[in-house]
Amino acid sequence: MEQEFTGEIIEWRGPAPYYFVPVPEQECAALRTAASGAGYGWGTLPIRAQLGNAEWKTVLWPKDGSYLLPLKDAVRKPAGLDAGDAVDIRLTFDPMPQRQKRPVKRASVPRTPGSREPITAEQLRIIPANEAAWEDLQAVFGVAGETARCWCQRFRMLPKESFASEGPEELAARLRDQTACGNGQARATTGLVAYLDGEPVGWCAVAPRADHPRLLRDYRVPWLGRDEDKADSTVWAVTCFVTRVGYRRRGVGRALAGAAVGFAREGGARAVEGYPDLVDGGYVGTLAMFTDAGFAEVSRPGNRRAVLRIDF
Repeated sequence: MEQEFTGEIIEWRGPAPYYFVPVPEQECAALRTAASGAGYGWGTLPIRAQLGNAEWKTVLWPKDGSYLLPLKDAVRKPAGLDAGDAVDIRLTFDPMPQRQKRPVKRASVPRTPGSREPITAEQLRIIPANEAAWEDLQAVFGVAGETARCWCQRFRMLPKESFASEGPEELAARLRDQTACGNGQARATTGLVAYLDGEPVGWCAVAPRADHPRLLRDYRVPWLGRDEDKADSTVWAVTCFVTRVGYRRRGVGRALAGAAVGFAREGGARAVEGYPDLVDGGYVGTLAMFTDAGFAEVSRPGNRRAVLRIDF
């Protein structure tokens, strides 16, 4: 469905200033009706917006029973727009089919014998996750430990959700939907899978930064001391690395970080960021993994975290 309206730009001042256009009540009511039962998280609605010749993808933010349209700086600044200016907006909303929660059969994956042999990027075949089988991604995450509890959903959780409240089966189902594993014709996926001699050995999550509700809402690292547009879907983020047991500390994550750069560029990103842990790397990666892939440090908001970035 399409909606057209004229609205006045407002400014909200938080850790960084954000600009919005309130959606009129009549249009809000129509959007609520169209989205009813779809189960969009955090009350948001995915939308395509158009202002003049500029068109972008974003989400409408709920507020006091209505919606706010985030106005990207990349659209606002070139047009010379500021708070108080009136603008003509066109919104296009394409409801997604409702996804039912479903149990996911957790494959029993044998442990892979360990090795200390380094693995080079040339030895790996790295493909978009939608071209990989779901069973291969299950093999990488395993059946025990933190990865089998989280299923790469840490930064995608909604308010009041937790690993315990949702459970591993639901979180695995979400990852399966996000990656579209096994569907080579899928329009989008959320990461990469690495293979060594036909065996799945690693996973890397890379997707638009704006697609991670908890990264936007609760995680301070990407935003401290920076003037960033949280709604900008052209900035991507590398948020997670998982290496299969038996292949860890051999270079798989480093190769995936390098592959994530090209994947983001081909996906339409104008920049891609990473947020490594400077102490032990963990699932967000190490500083060396990102610098070796060509990322440059842009901020260090604490003793343990840094923000690294590549602009295309």
